[in-house]
Amino acid sequence: MNDTIKYYNQHASEYYKSTVDVDFNQLRRRFVSLLPEGARIIDIGCGSGRDVKAFCGMGYQAIGLDASEELADEARKNLGVEVIVDDMTTWKAKEPFDGIWCCASLLHLHEEEANAFFQNLQHNLKPDGLLFLSVKEGIKTGYDEKGRYMRNYTEQELKSKLEAFGLEIIEVDTSEDGLGRTGFRWLNVFCRLK
Repeated sequence: MNDTIKYYNQHASEYYKSTVDVDFNQLRRRFVSLLPEGARIIDIGCGSGRDVKAFCGMGYQAIGLDASEELADEARKNLGVEVIVDDMTTWKAKEPFDGIWCCASLLHLHEEEANAFFQNLQHNLKPDGLLFLSVKEGIKTGYDEKGRYMRNYTEQELKSKLEAFGLEIIEVDTSEDGLGRTGFRWLNVFCRLK
């Protein structure tokens, strides 16, 4: 188990409480506007389960996936959502999804792990399926003060990576941090698997 997952296991309750009410309504509405009605969605790196619960409430078939057993338990216990415990870099869906929501998760992956995640999209996302990613731009790549690995992305670098893995970018949006932290911005990307 890597240090980042250990952190989330050890601080699951605290992390759940600090993130469950962060407002992602605008991004979620944009995401579902690009999906068919009743689409199947998986939230990869679902954390608190906040977005899984919201998508289910909007009439979508949504489940979560997280590598932290403790965070998955918090999401199940507090929100009643379905969460698979697995590694986002190796997990393969039995049946591909219409949409993958990957909010603030990709940034925890080293380069080779991120590449494995993108390669697995061929199994996990339907052709023309929708992928949402949010990553940080403006941070230092490496381990933060909490022992979590964080990778900085620039907009151009992220676009190049997505295109290299057969994804067509629909739009890139930027936003400030929902928890009020400063010194970076979020890159929010909507793209389709060609």
